[in-house]
Amino acid sequence: MPDDIVRIAGLAPAGAAEPSQADAALALRERAATALERALGFVADYGDALALLRAHVVLEAAAPEEAIRQLAERQRADGSFEPLPFVFSGAAAAELRRACLDARLLGTLDALAVLADLRGLTSDTAEAAVGHVARAQRQDGSWGRSDPLASEPMPDEDRIFATGMLAGYALRTPFVRPEVVDWAGRFLAAQWSPERVEGGRPAWIAAFAHFFANGGAPDLADEALQWCGRELERGFRSQRFEALETLRVLSYCDAHALPGAKFDVLELLERLLAEQAGDGGFAALDPGGPPGRVAPSIDALMAIRSLCQAL
Repeated sequence: MPDDIVRIAGLAPAGAAEPSQADAALALRERAATALERALGFVADYGDALALLRAHVVLEAAAPEEAIRQLAERQRADGSFEPLPFVFSGAAAAELRRACLDARLLGTLDALAVLADLRGLTSDTAEAAVGHVARAQRQDGSWGRSDPLASEPMPDEDRIFATGMLAGYALRTPFVRPEVVDWAGRFLAAQWSPERVEGGRPAWIAAFAHFFANGGAPDLADEALQWCGRELERGFRSQRFEALETLRVLSYCDAHALPGAKFDVLELLERLLAEQAGDGGFAALDPGGPPGRVAPSIDALMAIRSLCQAL
C-alpha cells in the first residue's frame, strides 16, 4: 500500500483513546486505506489525465499547483472553460441540465468546482473564471437560460442549483463583486422556504447550504442553514441520502457539520465505505456507467481523507 495512502488513513497509533476505541478506529482506518487504494485504481481505469492528477492531489501524491496549472491551460481568454468531464454527476448533473447553462458557463462552474477541491480559489485562474460568471449573471440575479426566443419561460426553481453553486463558489474567492452576491442573494432568498428542502431535492439543500454557509444573505443564513442541516441529517438517517451525497454537501460548506445537524465521523465513514462497489468505484447505480462514476469516486476519495483526518 502506498505510503501516501497509509499516512492519509492515519494508520499510526491513535493516541490516548481507550484500547477498545483505538482498536475500532484502527480497523476502520485500515478499511479506509484499502478503500482509497481501490478508488484510486478505479479513477485510473476510467478517468482522464486531469481526473487522475486530481485524485493524486487528494492523496497528497501530487502538488495541487500542477493540477491548477493544467486546468489553467484550458481556460479561454474571457475566463471561461469548455465543459470538463468527471466533475458533476447524478442528481447534480440533472439539475444543471434543467438550468440550461450555456457550454462555457457550465464549463466555468466545472472549473470552479475543481479549483475548490484543489484549494485553488485564490488563483489567477479563479479570478478570471469569476469575472466570466459575473458577466453571465441574469438580471434577476440567477444563472440559467436567458434566450428570449425560448418557447416557454424557465421556471425559477430550475435555476436554484446552478445559482447556489455559482454564487457559493464565487463567495469562496476574494474576487467576487458585492453586487453579484447581492443579486444572487435576492434571487435565492425569493426561492427559499423550508418546504424547498423539507423532503425536496437533495441538490436544493446543497445549493442553499453552499450559498448561505459561505456568507451569502446573512440576514437569512442562520435560519436557512438550520433547516438545511436538519433535512440533511434526516435524509441521511432515513437513508434517503447516501453518505457520499451527504458528505458532498458538507464539503461545499467546508465543514463536518451544519447548524441543526449532528453527524458522527465514525458513522459517516462506516456508511461511506459500505457504498464502495466491488470494482472500487462509487455510485454503482449511476446510469452513465463507469465514466459517470469517476466524479463521485473522486468525491469519495476527498471525503474519506477528510473523515480520516477528523478521527
